[in-house]
Amino acid sequence: MPFLPQLIGQAFNLILDELYQRLVESGHEDLRPTHCLNVFRFMDCDGTRPTTLARRAGMTPQAMSELVGYLEQRDYVRRVPDPTDGRGRIVVYADRGTRAAEISATYFADMEARWGAVVGPDRLHDVKSALAQILNASQAGGTPTPKVAAP
Repeated sequence: MPFLPQLIGQAFNLILDELYQRLVESGHEDLRPTHCLNVFRFMDCDGTRPTTLARRAGMTPQAMSELVGYLEQRDYVRRVPDPTDGRGRIVVYADRGTRAAEISATYFADMEARWGAVVGPDRLHDVKSALAQILNASQAGGTPTPKVAAP
């Protein structure tokens, strides 16, 4: 059996490929996987500063600006004044972006139902709970290092 990181990576690629296909089938053929990976998944519902998007995506602000510009030209996002700081701007969903987010949410619900049908809803819930527990422990200061018995 492959190592856990390989399985997680393969599952992530499957999710991304299927999501992209669903978006293309629904008329969003101008979106690319990089837009989902590097912009949409890092956006907050009430808007996000471009520099924050760049930091979250591990990109330069210039590269993020290019992605946001592409999406803005195609009515997926808009840059609007930041309500907490009038000098700054935030990126928010525009009409097509809201529709793409709705399609994505529907896809994720469908994907979970399909995966639950494969392994059983209880086992899928256990996987989700275990991953959430691991992530919460990491965010709270790291996961404990297992002690290995001496040979």
